Amino acid sequence: MNAILTILLLTLFVVLHELGHYISARRSKIAVSEFFVGFGPKLFSFKRNNTEYGLKAILLGGYVKIPGMDENEPVSDYKNDELFHTASWTKKLYIASSGILVNFFLAWIILFSIFAFYGIDQPTLEVATIGESISNPNDDAPSKKAGLIPGDIIYSFNGSEVQSWEELVSIIEVNPDKNVSIGYIRNSQMYLTTTILESRLVNNELSGYLGVSPVLEKQTLGLLQAIPATTLIEIDMTKAAIEGIFTLFNPSTLEALLGTYTGEDVPDEVRPLSPIGLAQAGNQIAEGGYVNLFSLLAFVNIFLAVFNSIPLVPLDGGRIVLALYEGITGKKIEDKKLYPIAALVIFIFVFLGITAFYLDITQPIRL
Repeated sequence: MNAILTILLLTLFVVLHELGHYISARRSKIAVSEFFVGFGPKLFSFKRNNTEYGLKAILLGGYVKIPGMDENEPVSDYKNDELFHTASWTKKLYIASSGILVNFFLAWIILFSIFAFYGIDQPTLEVATIGESISNPNDDAPSKKAGLIPGDIIYSFNGSEVQSWEELVSIIEVNPDKNVSIGYIRNSQMYLTTTILESRLVNNELSGYLGVSPVLEKQTLGLLQAIPATTLIEIDMTKAAIEGIFTLFNPSTLEALLGTYTGEDVPDEVRPLSPIGLAQAGNQIAEGGYVNLFSLLAFVNIFLAVFNSIPLVPLDGGRIVLALYEGITGKKIEDKKLYPIAALVIFIFVFLGITAFYLDITQPIRL
C-alpha cells in the first residue's frame, strides 16, 4: 500500500511540475497543445481552447507539449506569436524555470508541514540498534564486535569527546578500515572498547562504517521557528541532490552501471532509482512512520528540481541557459546546432532509466 502511495505521489509531483510549465505558458500567451497525465496508450482525452487534455495508461508522471520548443517542428495550427521559439527571452525563462520552482516549493511545503505540525526527530548519542556487516553478511558489524548494545551512550570516539550524533558520524566517516576506540556509558558506568571499522563507497570515496543507529528525540518547533529550519534543510537537501547528480554522471559510476549487464554488483550508493525503486524505498521507509516517507518525497521533489536544472537541452536547465544567453547577447542559438547534444543527453538518460528499472527488478534496494 505504501509503495502504491509513493508512486501516486511521485506522479502527482511530476504532474504539478508540468502544471507549472502549463500555467506559465498560458500566462505568457504561449500555446499548449497537450497536457497528459501518464504515458503510453491514450485512455481518454478532450480538447478545449486548442489544448488536448487526457489520461494515459502508464501513471508514472505526465507531460506538457508546448509548440515551438523546436523551431523546426511543424506548427501550422498556431499563430506565430503563440510559439515558444518566437517568445521573448524573459517569457522563455519564465516558462522553462516554472516547473523547477514548483518542485522546490512543494519540497518546502512538505518540510514546513513536518516541522510545524510534527516536529524534528533529532538523533542523540544513545544507541538504538546495532546494524549488520556490509562487507561480509556472515560476520558481525564493527559495533557488535566492539560489544556495543542498544542503550549504550557514546561519549568519545578515537580519543575525542563527541557532543552530537553529527560530530560522531563525521569522525567515523574519515576512518575507513581503521582501528578505533569508543568510549561509552552503560548503567551509569564508563567503558572503553576498540574495533576495526568497515568501509563503504559514498560519492566515490571510502567512508567509515560502524553499524549503529541513534535514538531519536522529538523537538517541537513553532511556526516562526519552522520557517528558517525548513529553508536550511532544503538547502542541505539541495546540496545533497547536486552531489548525487555529480556522482551519477561520474565516469566511474557509468562504468559501474555498465557492469550491471555482465553480472557485477552495483553499490546502492551510486545506483539510480526508477519509480519501482522509489516505491520499494518508500515502502521500507514508511515502516518507520509516514514522516519519514514524506521526508523522502520532499527530497524527491528537490532531486527532480536539481535534475531538471542541468544546463543541457532538452532539460529545463538547458532552456534556461539558452534564454539567458539570448537576453545577454541578443542572439539565438539555432536548434539544429543543439541536436547532437540533445541526442547524447537523451541516450544517457535512456541508459540510466533502463538500468534503473533492471536493477530495481533484479536487485531490489534494501535500506
